[in-house]
Amino acid sequence: MKIPERKKLQKNLEDLFHRLGGKNPLNLKLPFEVFRGDRFLGIVDTPAESLRVAMLIRAYLKSDFYSGQSLDARISIGMGTITYRSPNVGESDGEAFQASEQLITGMKKHPNRVEVKSPWKAFDDELNTGLVLLETIVSRWTGPQADIMYLKLLGHTEVTISGMLGITQSAVNQRSTAACWNAVDRFTKRFHQVTLQYSK
Repeated sequence: MKIPERKKLQKNLEDLFHRLGGKNPLNLKLPFEVFRGDRFLGIVDTPAESLRVAMLIRAYLKSDFYSGQSLDARISIGMGTITYRSPNVGESDGEAFQASEQLITGMKKHPNRVEVKSPWKAFDDELNTGLVLLETIVSRWTGPQADIMYLKLLGHTEVTISGMLGITQSAVNQRSTAACWNAVDRFTKRFHQVTLQYSK
């Protein structure tokens, strides 16, 4: 990636994390940091929403309306304890950070762009299998479809999205259907449900 493109990517990531770190429809607290221009690390205080956050990041980077770069990200979701939490996320430590670091190193060898590693093998087996199937959907999103997915993942209705993007509700629905929103939404909710069961 050329320097101007890398700088634009860094700005896009910083803008996204500023949006998600402030007041957002999901009321999530998301301290994230961007480093080396194209890498990021963050803490999702509500682990059950970590897949939704990963999908928000990917949709934002792929979108025409927001990033305009048509890029993607490789995201490792590490779950577990945090033994040290620093104001600088990159200096924090614990089981979750170690799991994420181990996972991202191995992910460079496979096509899947989102994987999860937790203390529970059955949890990892079920959800990583689902993530393989989800990848076949997300990898095909076009920029206009990603626009819709980003806003739907934030909880906006099709009527609201229509006004935000300046397109008809019919166009929103068509793009949503083409991007397989129902499947994405169903698996995101399943991820949420299973995470709550295991993290009790």
